[in-house]
Amino acid sequence: MCGKVAPPRTKAHRVTVASRPKEYRGSVEVAPRRRFGRFREAPKQRDRGGRGHEIVKEMSVCSMCAEAHRDKQLAIEEAAKAAAAQAAVEESDDSYGDDDE
Repeated sequence: MCGKVAPPRTKAHRVTVASRPKEYRGSVEVAPRRRFGRFREAPKQRDRGGRGHEIVKEMSVCSMCAEAHRDKQLAIEEAAKAAAAQAAVEESDDSYGDDDE
């Protein structure tokens, strides 16, 4: 990120530069046939799927750049939380005043 060459034996940090939301489909498997006795099959795990984030691009950076990036990300997250809270307050204020229509 800074474009400088780090000195030898300096620890590199991985920083996520871009990510995207991802939805994972679950896998549906046929239930295994039950066999009794000493050699029965263990039940198979079924994947329910889910949602998450997928890393699109990440960079290897020095410790100072990693710290600066982390501070920047925290500031962005705090601003997003504040904007969401403000939007929720405005939405709740608007919903109470529209009963006489």
